[in-house]
Amino acid sequence: MIEQGSSKTQKAIRIKNVRAKGFRARLREFLRVPMLYREWQHEKRQLANPSSPDPLKACNSILIAPCDPVTLAGSKGDEAMITAFVERIREFNPDCRFGLLTYHDRVPETLAGLGARPEPVWANPKWSLRQLVRTVSRYEGLAIVGGDVMDGYYTPLTALRLWVVGDMAARLGKRSAILGFSFNDKPSPRLRRCLDSLDRRFVVSVRDEVSLERFRRFSATEARLVADAAFLLRPSFSERIEAVCFWADSQRAAGRTVVGFNLHPMLIKEGDQTRRSAMIDASITALRNVAVRDDVSYLLISHDFRGGPMGDEAVLGPIFEGLQGELGERIRYWKDRFSAKELKAIAGVTDAVLTGRMHLAVAALGQGVPIVAVTYQGKFEGLLRHFDLPERLAVSPETILVSSRLASLIDELIASREVLAASIAEFWPRVERRALLNIEPFLAQGADAAF
Repeated sequence: MIEQGSSKTQKAIRIKNVRAKGFRARLREFLRVPMLYREWQHEKRQLANPSSPDPLKACNSILIAPCDPVTLAGSKGDEAMITAFVERIREFNPDCRFGLLTYHDRVPETLAGLGARPEPVWANPKWSLRQLVRTVSRYEGLAIVGGDVMDGYYTPLTALRLWVVGDMAARLGKRSAILGFSFNDKPSPRLRRCLDSLDRRFVVSVRDEVSLERFRRFSATEARLVADAAFLLRPSFSERIEAVCFWADSQRAAGRTVVGFNLHPMLIKEGDQTRRSAMIDASITALRNVAVRDDVSYLLISHDFRGGPMGDEAVLGPIFEGLQGELGERIRYWKDRFSAKELKAIAGVTDAVLTGRMHLAVAALGQGVPIVAVTYQGKFEGLLRHFDLPERLAVSPETILVSSRLASLIDELIASREVLAASIAEFWPRVERRALLNIEPFLAQGADAAF
């Protein structure tokens, strides 16, 4: 009874802290959003409306505004989009230089090799549209990594800031575009006034049909359909990937199907430890039961390496510990902090992937590997539609709390993997062309003929 009471007390404290944090965020937005609108109107009045850039000239310098200017690559998806964008632009224009809007004056190791210069002016010492406009003016283009923040789901203030900076870049006569982003079905109403008055030269790209439909219902701003920029990422078969490839090849040589598996704590709302434990227990039971009746091996794949309760290790670690003794060589979990390029290579050595991370799904599909997705924010449905894959492959987090239903999903994925892979291969050329549209606004006119 003492333990039960202690658990209830801890849960109550967690809920209280979450509510207090939410209240502070709402108060901050209540005060700062109107201030930002006023600052935006003031800065627009200062501009003389420069002419549009010459479409026959390539963009030789591009400032990148990440989804998260603090960590830049805290999400492997953000890292994948930034890396793919820079590398593909350089294939067309090797001399293009890049900057990264940051909070700090350093760049994560996984992005350092891109040679992008940090521009630590996002909030240093405080957020200032005037300072950002001065920084943007030193570049020929601005690319916003839209990801899943542009609808204001996480914070309307951050989303509004990105929209405003993109609009100002266009008004400065720069190439300005948002890389393909998701848009959920409950966007923040605080964004509507901004979205309905964006400069028409600002290129808005949405990364799936479902998000595009939602965006068009919310705003009259012109937007176009693309595919996720992360589809353009090329895999990296580094030395430490060799061990993963060797294991996967040995399992297939033994007649087994290699299934990639990823779940993460954010699938459980408000960090409910009881439900998280239920997800772990259901996963252990499901994976065990499928392994008993099928020739299958499991590769557990982390796609978020943050420590503590938010990273994938918090879920995948206990699942691996619960099955390692029984399955032996049939289950592996590498805990290296792989780059996005390495993770794409890892996704490609599997035969199928069940994942709760959208950009692990993108990595797998981009390698021709079929998936089942545990969805959140309605982001996966549009991703599947790119490949004409059935919507039943996107399931709710509640589904995976029941071991028998999770086992059935894995069984179905294994049984239908060849048919699904054929559909992915058929639609891949169209998806790749859509993904390449992300870089098109920054190329010289006619350069996109290559795709």
